[in-house]
Amino acid sequence: MNWSPGHLSKYFKGVCVKRLSATESDPTVSHGHEFQGVRAFVDLFGKPTDGEKIVLPARFIYLSDEAQHNANGTLTFYDSRWNKPHRAAEYRLYYTDNLVTEAMYTDDCLLIAKDTNDEALVIIAKAESLILSDILWLFGLTQDIKAGRFNYVPAKELDNRELPATFTWLLELLGIPLPSTTDYLAEMHERFGLVFPDTVTFSAFARSKSNYPHALDGSADDVLYDWYNTEEHLFTIFEESIIAKRIEAGFTPKSFIEYALSVLNRRKSRAGQGLENHLSQLFDDHQIRYSRTPVTENKSKPDFLFPGITYYRDSDFPANLLHMLGVKTTCKDRWRQVLVEADRIPNKHLLTLQGAISVNQTSEMQHHNLQLVVPKAIHSSYTPAQQSWLMTVDDFVTNMRNTQFEFMLN
Repeated sequence: MNWSPGHLSKYFKGVCVKRLSATESDPTVSHGHEFQGVRAFVDLFGKPTDGEKIVLPARFIYLSDEAQHNANGTLTFYDSRWNKPHRAAEYRLYYTDNLVTEAMYTDDCLLIAKDTNDEALVIIAKAESLILSDILWLFGLTQDIKAGRFNYVPAKELDNRELPATFTWLLELLGIPLPSTTDYLAEMHERFGLVFPDTVTFSAFARSKSNYPHALDGSADDVLYDWYNTEEHLFTIFEESIIAKRIEAGFTPKSFIEYALSVLNRRKSRAGQGLENHLSQLFDDHQIRYSRTPVTENKSKPDFLFPGITYYRDSDFPANLLHMLGVKTTCKDRWRQVLVEADRIPNKHLLTLQGAISVNQTSEMQHHNLQLVVPKAIHSSYTPAQQSWLMTVDDFVTNMRNTQFEFMLN
């Protein structure tokens, strides 16, 4: 099953990015409502001439790991020196005050993109947040964004950025439409009606429609990534059809709130369980022994324990042949949870689909002997130094197979 939201150039003509200075973001320093260093916008918006003011409708989005805000407004771009021919142009970009601009702060990252409808998207991402890392990777940008002048990224460079399906939630947030294909929707309705099956059943259905029906059909990285992306796509179109039917039935205020909460909770729990389901199948197909969510010390439940809980509880079994793998679609600060889930295993592994985790975070993981496992397709979101440390899914599968071969020989 081949599908993709496409490339960024399909949605944006270009993007400008910088860090916010105090005079742009702190009302105690300036009330100007003006972004500075905006000459780069001549490439993006065109050159204002003869006193022309280019006014663009804009959608403002504030992103942090804790909250997101949306607001509508405008951007006004013009040359304040248009009638002074002996002086160099001085371009200004004014923004309308709104909930998003009220939340921004010095050193937050500002991205302004022009979409194919000639409207602006203003993204303000909180400094040092994980979601900032995701945004930068999505647009092919690095972490070393500075204050001062904007950096301009033209559409031809965005053309190299294929949108990852694992970022479905972020694409929706940015207003990027997902593929409208209804592949397999009729089959899902025939099989499941208008009720979601259990996650194991739905994950198995997704694998049957993927490019790799069996784990040995490709590399472990490609297989796992494709399985997860396929399930994300199928889940999205199936959920949309279910929600549409439910909306037709109507809501009371109370039932609407309850239904909205149930949708959110289902999305959160399903993504993690789906990833674990696919890993279980991957390990089964590679004939790797494991226990899934066994109980260890203090009633902890690591996601995967190798070669199994029986060996873990056998004090005579060599600790160096024991391994554990935590699984989290996104890490944030929750990665520390895995550190206490298996006392006999000092060097732990954590698999995630989180891109561009900060250097500070990965350094702390290394300090705690936690090895990050990331599908190869996401490695490019990390710095070169981080990439040299990351483990691929192929690496982990090979490591487990070699370890268990050694265990069987003994």
